[in-house]
This record gives sequence, structure tokens and C-alpha cells, in this order.
Amino acid sequence: MEQHNAFRERIENDEAVLGARASTFSPALIEIYGNLGLDFVWLDFEHTGESPWDSMVFEDLTRAAEAGDIELFVRLPAPDPALIRKVLDAGVRNLLIPRIDSAAEVRRAVEATRFVYDEEPGERGIAGGRSSAYGNADDYVRREDENVCLGVMIEKTTAVSELSEILSVPELGFVFIGPGDLSVQLGHPGNRDHPEVQETIDQIVAAGRDASVPVGGIAHDPELANEKIDAGYRIIRLGGEFESAQQVLGTRLDDLAELRDGE
Repeated sequence: MEQHNAFRERIENDEAVLGARASTFSPALIEIYGNLGLDFVWLDFEHTGESPWDSMVFEDLTRAAEAGDIELFVRLPAPDPALIRKVLDAGVRNLLIPRIDSAAEVRRAVEATRFVYDEEPGERGIAGGRSSAYGNADDYVRREDENVCLGVMIEKTTAVSELSEILSVPELGFVFIGPGDLSVQLGHPGNRDHPEVQETIDQIVAAGRDASVPVGGIAHDPELANEKIDAGYRIIRLGGEFESAQQVLGTRLDDLAELRDGE
């Protein structure tokens, strides 16, 4: 297994990374995304997919990512340290934890990813799976600590109220804004454009920038993505295969119907 995380390297260098969701969890699609030049593929195990506790689920996914030269970006359902360790041992390097409430919760999750944490022993354990080249990786412990990257979603008002403390957690890789759930939490369900929602999002972006913690968000429109990058976002999810299929095939069907009607 390649012991290098281009995703972490780029965001730590203040560069933007672009990715897309693969809702079908298809290894072929992961390879295609990589061949297109995307930086990461978003795999959502919070709402869909098989059980992330089954490490065999990640075998073909991590191999496809290596073949396509793209990084996996795995959203887990909970900040469970045991689950975090198990997924990392399967070869995943980039994790996203949703529905975070507090800095203490974030610290516990990040600590589970590290052999050495805040100059003390961390909570990661030596394993013999893909992450260690089945027990044969050179300098395994150091390489893992240098390459694994865990971020959390800011999508609850409890997290917003404790944002400064969350951003101060050692080794936190990034924060990702969840505008949909944030709109629910703020009392404007589904209205992502509500002034209070937008004001809160701007507050999160500014706080992340001031704390030098990369911020991620969603932008399906190229112009919006460009605006977000200019505003300080460093992780952008551009869309996914369902939306792409609907747009591309829908347009082709409409164009064909027009051609047939014109005959």
C-alpha cells in the first residue's frame, strides 16, 4: 500500500482539493474519478453503504483508489475510537466524523488516529492489515501519524458554540460545513440560504481561517466552487454520480427529443 496522503499534504500546504461522492461505492467509479483528475472520492457510511465495521468492505475500495491515484474520504456514522482504528487499519487515511458536539469528543476521535498524540502515547494500535503492508511496512508508526487525516463536520449549534475549542484540538485535520443539518439546527429546515444560516457558515469559515484549520464545503456549481475557494475553503465536494447521470442523460434525452420533433 502506498504510504502517502496527497489530500493531507495539499490542504496543509493551503491548496484546494476537489472531490465527488460515490454513492454506489463502486471501485470502477473510484478509478474513473481518479482518472478525471479529482483529488478525493467521498464515501458516506453515515447514511448509506454497508457496515463500516466490516473491514473487507474497504479492500477493493482502497485498491481502486491506489489504481486511480485518488484519496478516499470516508464519512463514518459516529466518533467511535474502535471503529476509527478498524477503518484506518483497512488502509483508509482520510476520515470525516459527523454531528460533533464538543471539543472533548473531537479530541477523543483524533487521538484514536495517532500512535503519538500531543507528545504522549496515542490510542492507535499496531495492526497487521493493509495500513501496515500486512505487517511489513517500513517505519509504519511514523508514516501513519504523518499521513492519516481526521476532520469533523460542523453542523450542530453545540459545535458552533464550542468552535474555538474544537479548532484548537491538536492534530485536527480539517472541519467540513454541513449546511443542510445546520439549517435544521438553526430552525430553518432546508433553507440553506437563510441569512442566519449563511451568517453562521461565514463565521465558521472565518474561524477556521484564523485558526489555520482547513475548511470544507459543498459546491455543485463551478462558479460557486471558485467563490468558495477564494473565500478560504480548501476542500470542495463538487457533486456525485447520481446528479451527473441525471444531468447528462437528461440533457441527451431532451436534445434527442428536440431532434426527433424537428424531423
